Parts: sequence; structure tokens; C-alpha cells
Amino acid sequence: MTRRGQVLFGVGVLVVGFGLVVPHAQTPATFETATIRTWKTLHDKILVMAKDTVFPDEKLGFKPHPDSRSVLDEFRHVTIGLEMSTAGLKGQAFDYEAREKADVTKPKTRASMVAEMEAALAASYAAIDQGPKPLLIFWIDHQAEHYGKLVSNYRMVGIVPPISRK
Repeated sequence: MTRRGQVLFGVGVLVVGFGLVVPHAQTPATFETATIRTWKTLHDKILVMAKDTVFPDEKLGFKPHPDSRSVLDEFRHVTIGLEMSTAGLKGQAFDYEAREKADVTKPKTRASMVAEMEAALAASYAAIDQGPKPLLIFWIDHQAEHYGKLVSNYRMVGIVPPISRK
């Protein structure tokens, strides 16, 4: 093969290779896809923390201040937020006070809290997949504050949060 033939062959390989790569490039995010991805990523991280046994069960009652929620109560509050936002997505009413009162009689265990959170996540993900609404921007902001509190609680008891572990 001549030098010119080698160059043309090399260019041809690059063009074909580039053609195979370009169609697989990520499509730009829309408001809807970015909202869905952010919602799910945020709540998946919170669920990982809720299930994380590196954070021992005996520390789930930890409160950074007497007036604050315990770690377990923070997870339950996130779950209530999921239920409330799902109701909003579906155009349904939600009685926050009644729902919060219902938590008083529930078992104070990781298993109970995780089961409720998983059910709320499943309902939330199904509702958001039907089409996110602008109200989720408020909820993403609000739930991210709770995620930040949980990360701080981990650090205060000397445990590295799952997202920061090697």
C-alpha cells in the first residue's frame, strides 16, 4: 500500500470509528430528564444512608441538638416528604399532621424505617416518571437540606458517609 493509501485508510478508519461513537453520545438533558435524574439520585443516596449498617442502630437516636430530630426521625421525615410530594404530583391532598402523628406509634427500627422509605420511593419514582412538575424543584431543595443534615450527623458521630467512602 502506498503512503497515500495508508493515509486514506487511516482517515477512513477514523471516520468510521467516529461515526460509531457519535450516535452513542449523551443527548442533552431537558428540564424533565434533569429533574427526574436529580430526584432519583438524591433519594437513592438517602436510601443508601438509611440502609447503611456502618452507622450503628444504637446511634439512630442521635440528635445533634435537643431541639432537632434524631437520625431515625430525619429519615422518617424524608419519607413523609416523599409521600407528600407524590401526592402533589398526583393532585391529591395530603394531611401532614395526621401522617406525622402516625409515626409516633411505629416501631423505632431501621428495618421499619427502610421499608417505609422504599415504598415511598417506589411510589415517588412511578409518579415522577409520569412527568415531573415544577413543584419538584422546591422538593429537591428541601430534601437536599435533609440529606445535608444526615451527612452532618454522620460526621458528628465520627462516621464517614457512604458517598465519601473510598
